[in-house]
Amino acid sequence: MKSRQQQQQQQQPTEQEIQSKLNEYIIFIDKTLQPQLQIAISNREEIEDEIQEYHQLQKNLQMVKLNKINNETMVDLGHEIIYCQAKIINREKVFVSIGMGFHAEFTIDEALLFVQKRMNFLKMEKLPSRVDKAREIAGHLESSMELLESLSQEMRDVGLDSS
Repeated sequence: MKSRQQQQQQQQPTEQEIQSKLNEYIIFIDKTLQPQLQIAISNREEIEDEIQEYHQLQKNLQMVKLNKINNETMVDLGHEIIYCQAKIINREKVFVSIGMGFHAEFTIDEALLFVQKRMNFLKMEKLPSRVDKAREIAGHLESSMELLESLSQEMRDVGLDSS
């Protein structure tokens, strides 16, 4: 029969086994979890940006409806980077992006209704799932980092025991 001390020594992982596990977790964190988290955050921010753009459109439509915009105005051509001078010829109808590269012609009131529904959909349906996914991955990353720290501590302890 083996003594209790011999059994404990056999159950304890070797320094090489701990180092191998440590390296596996470092690679898993670097190659899998961190890129997944960046993608999830980017996906969440994409929805937040879309909500913000619709909110700005809603403000602009309300200004058009109340005739608070001159016939000449500056129009954003893309992500508040490039603007151009434009003349508003028809204040009755507007084209609104409805997704997937499609635009629909609406009256101002129809556009305001569409924008409100779209923002509600994005806030209630799309954004929560993107936030949850980012939180889930962040939780996995945090757990992995804790495990990594635990393995590092074991490595230090084994190093101390062998001296």
